[in-house]
Amino acid sequence: MSEQEILNLLKNNKFIEAKQLVENLLKTETENLTYKFYYGLILANDRKYKEAIPFFEEVLLADRNHYDSNFNIAGCYQGLLIFDKAIESYKNCSKIDVNKFEPYHQIGVCYRQLREYEDSIIFLNKALEISLNAKSLYVLGNVYRENGQLEEARKFFTKSISVNKEFTQSKLSIANLEIDNGNYDQASKLLDEIIQSDNSDRNMISAQIMIGYILKSKGEFEEAIRINKDILEKDPKNIDASYNISQCYLFTKDYEKAWFFHESRYNLQNLVLLKQIYESFNKPKWDLSRPKKNVLFYGEQGIGEQIIYSQFFETVKDQFDNSTIAVNEKLIPFFKKIYPNTKIINYKKIFEYSDYDYHLPMGSMGLYFQKNINQINLQRKISYSSDSKIPDKIKKLRCGISWKSTNKIFGNKKSIELNSFKNILSNENIEFINLQYSDETKEINQVEKDLDKKIFVEHEIDCFNDIDGVAGLIKSCDFLITVSNSNAHISGKLGVKTLLLLPYNDGKLWYWGLNNDRDIVWYPSILPIRQESVNNWESCLSKLYKEFENYL
Repeated sequence: MSEQEILNLLKNNKFIEAKQLVENLLKTETENLTYKFYYGLILANDRKYKEAIPFFEEVLLADRNHYDSNFNIAGCYQGLLIFDKAIESYKNCSKIDVNKFEPYHQIGVCYRQLREYEDSIIFLNKALEISLNAKSLYVLGNVYRENGQLEEARKFFTKSISVNKEFTQSKLSIANLEIDNGNYDQASKLLDEIIQSDNSDRNMISAQIMIGYILKSKGEFEEAIRINKDILEKDPKNIDASYNISQCYLFTKDYEKAWFFHESRYNLQNLVLLKQIYESFNKPKWDLSRPKKNVLFYGEQGIGEQIIYSQFFETVKDQFDNSTIAVNEKLIPFFKKIYPNTKIINYKKIFEYSDYDYHLPMGSMGLYFQKNINQINLQRKISYSSDSKIPDKIKKLRCGISWKSTNKIFGNKKSIELNSFKNILSNENIEFINLQYSDETKEINQVEKDLDKKIFVEHEIDCFNDIDGVAGLIKSCDFLITVSNSNAHISGKLGVKTLLLLPYNDGKLWYWGLNNDRDIVWYPSILPIRQESVNNWESCLSKLYKEFENYL
């Protein structure tokens, strides 16, 4: 009877009562594995994953083939972002019962969170072989979207809806694809339909968040902030709404509010590594009440973000003793040369490092040091000598060029065709360095054929993997022409004159500022050259040619 009581309480979401009942039962039946299993379930539901795991492990000691304990311990490891152990336990489930699709589905979810998309696709397809279900199709669609295969993603979202017409998550994802493609009116129409037809608070809030995102993408920041604040009134813990507000305030340079809301980012799905690192610490986070010594500053997003956040360190480095910076492995040689007196380590190996007293993610530095950021204190001239062989300069001027962003979702919105620069590339008094880190051989060959000349100075540097070599190339240039990618950040950090081509709104990141900004506060050497309307690269190029001529 007690077991049935527990089940009834759990089915009715009465977890507090269920916990009290199980605790009382375990006082007299301390070795009852059924009660221990239920207690693990209750703790896991409360997201107390570390506490829940030992209860499932006790059940598994008695029966390694207990499916539900394997499945729930996997879920706990997944909640703790320990994906290798989660995958191992889900694989045990798939061996215990070959007819269940859920373990394969969850393995696919884990691999998606790790951004190991090929493996994710394999296991999601295994789940679908067992059971054609809407949620696996939905996750598969998102894997393809994140990998930049937007039309393939659409097929799976559409198929998901055909399997379950009420599966609103896939409808939201189709609207998201319209946003990716810049079709805001169509996206808004789909979202309005969802809001009017779906009674689920969760789905309505998700639709409203996407409407706020559309407004932000269009540069309507005040309205975007209002919508997201409305969401927070209904759902105060909504991470996406808080983060979207932070992005709007960063664009509008209302930094005090921006950095406050930015602290919500720890639970964002695309910042899994940040959460993994943060939850691994057993030492305190640094704040203004702590001494400025023995602090570990660590990166949390891509290479560009890690470089721009280092600008905060640039302005306060002399205030800290015994600092350590943890960044992407590719950035280590670059940062070691810029900060020779600071220890630089791999941010994915923080778990092996203990020589610090406090830690602080670099994305939280603005919370404490925004007042230190201005054009004057970032004008340090950085000398740089690469370990890679940099080709000798032959002509009077050398110009580095980078024209593509490889971001899978919105890289196309901030990329431009190489042939757009024909007027510049035909100049015989300048030599050009190819800084593009994606393979654009076909495009280069076509432009060289059109111009009947070799465009670029040859070099052997791997522009994707060798950041030190790229920095050496950039430092050898008199000026750069680039779109918004990691090269803009490297160049800005080094203080090299840079002509930065920027989209009008969508595809532009907060640190490049508003359309009426004449400079980039974070990088004094960068001159922004902005589109005058959406997708209008011609207006951008005409301004570029004028600046190019002025520079000559």
